[in-house]
Amino acid sequence: MNTKKLIIVGAGSFGREVHQWLEDWIAFHPDWSIAGFIDDTKTHLGNLLNYSPVLGSIAEYAPAADEYLVCAIATPEHKKAVVTKLLGRGAQFFTLVHPTAIVGKNVIIGEGSVICPHAILSVDLEIGAFATINSASTVAHDVKMGKFVTLSLQCDVTGGVILGDEVFLGSRASVLPHIHVGHKACIGAGSVVNRSVAAGLTVV
Repeated sequence: MNTKKLIIVGAGSFGREVHQWLEDWIAFHPDWSIAGFIDDTKTHLGNLLNYSPVLGSIAEYAPAADEYLVCAIATPEHKKAVVTKLLGRGAQFFTLVHPTAIVGKNVIIGEGSVICPHAILSVDLEIGAFATINSASTVAHDVKMGKFVTLSLQCDVTGGVILGDEVFLGSRASVLPHIHVGHKACIGAGSVVNRSVAAGLTVV
């Protein structure tokens, strides 16, 4: 049986996690397979076992019709730079929603996003393209999230929040209802955001 091929962009620690989560997803979708990784640091996997190979560098990747990329880069700025280059070459991106994630009614998930295990996307919300919603994070009703956003482990984005493009939330950060977090803002791990955050600011 011919399978559609998945290639993970980035073979670092998050790339290894994405590899596992793709295996979980493929268990329900056997017409897909993991071809390997592309990464400009070809030694990232070292001697670790049970992973698909590093196929080559991101810089040298040439898209093929049966290949779909999965972005495993967490830092928003780096993620945007790499994805923009690959899209410019005609690459196709895959949107991963882990089988254990909960996705409610009227949820829009943008192209190339990665929704990790046990994430909860409530109802009537929008996730922009190439977002990363890490494990056990919760996105509540009526949230609007821009492109290239990253939520780290166990974040809590409550009702009506607006997150601009390239926002980063560290692990267990919380954003209270109806707060607006501007483009490229960075929220430190464990922070509770109770007022709006201007673009480009770091809050710890």
